[in-house]
Amino acid sequence: MINLRYHIVSLVAVFLALGLGIVMGSTVIDRVTVDALSNRLDDVQRSVGAIREENGRLKSQVDQGQDFAVTTRDQLLRGHLRNIPVMVVAVAGIDRRPVDEVRQALASAQATMEGTIWFTSKMRLTSDSDVRALATALDLPVDRPEVVRRLALAKVAAGRDASGTEASPLAALQNAGFLTYEGPQPATSTTVSLPASLTALPLANTRYLVVSGAGAVVADDVVAVPLVQAYAQASGRVVAAESGVDSEGGRAVFVGLLRGEVASGRLSTVDNLESPMGQTAAVLALEDLGVPRYGHYGVGPGAQRILPVQTP
Repeated sequence: MINLRYHIVSLVAVFLALGLGIVMGSTVIDRVTVDALSNRLDDVQRSVGAIREENGRLKSQVDQGQDFAVTTRDQLLRGHLRNIPVMVVAVAGIDRRPVDEVRQALASAQATMEGTIWFTSKMRLTSDSDVRALATALDLPVDRPEVVRRLALAKVAAGRDASGTEASPLAALQNAGFLTYEGPQPATSTTVSLPASLTALPLANTRYLVVSGAGAVVADDVVAVPLVQAYAQASGRVVAAESGVDSEGGRAVFVGLLRGEVASGRLSTVDNLESPMGQTAAVLALEDLGVPRYGHYGVGPGAQRILPVQTP
């Protein structure tokens, strides 16, 4: 006869069997899962090692290609700007490496390097004292910040009368803290005797390379763009250049403001100064100013060619 005790014992046996099955099953599944994950981790580690090895090989090739490009750049440019005075004008805050590299390229081209001026954040004219200081430095009437700045940049672009005795506006701006000056490197090849300071610079017929863009402590449309336009109107001896990155909105952020402008007929632009190709374009564009011939070079929006066309 089946009684209550039998039912109880049967139920207990069933639950014990289920519990034992669950424990055994989970142990087996956990072991299988752990083994599978361990094998997958080993595969990933092997893949990462292979990728690192491949990346190292590719980096070595890129470094070799970069060295070759720099050597080729310097050989190609040798003598292209022999004894032609060139001044680099930049805005503080931008990446200095491309500026240093283009100065090397200019030295290889045997330009008469006049050094580099760097406009400082003081050019923002965010205080009345800065406005008055700029007006006083260049003997300008005190007015609204944008008016004083525009007049100052026009005076800078006009240069100085090489036959006169007046001090350079650049020296006055340096003394007032609106720019800093880096002299040319001793290795610069030139037969022209350069002054020891900004007082007698720029030289007559100087060609200008204006560099700005990402990181500039003063917005491009505040200093760099109006300065380039002033150079273009005053002499037509200016090339505007910037470094960039190949991402959306990462190139031609500065020179893009100049391409297509009315003044662009008397200026050239380069949008890839970070590369030996862009540095070569900048030097050749400076050379073309003597023709004169202008163009927009690089790989960004509005570029016409990679390099200026060289004619015999």
